[in-house]
Amino acid sequence: MLHAEFPHAVDIGLEFDGKLHAHIDVRGGEEVCGVESKLPNLGDGMFTQVAHGATPHHPFFHRISAIVVG
Repeated sequence: MLHAEFPHAVDIGLEFDGKLHAHIDVRGGEEVCGVESKLPNLGDGMFTQVAHGATPHHPFFHRISAIVVG
C-alpha cells in the first residue's frame, strides 16, 4: 500500500519496538508535507502520530514516521 501511494520514496520500512512504526524516507523537503498529509488518511486511519525528522545515516533524506494501529 505504501509503495503504491508514495512511489517517489527513497525507502519505506517498518520497525517494531513495542509498537509498529512505518518509516517513509524522501529526498526533498517539499515532499514531506505531501506524505504527512496523505498518511493519516490511508488504510482507514491506520497510521497515527505522524511525525518527521532526519533519516539515520542519510543526512540529505527526510523521514516521515507513523505508528501503525489496527
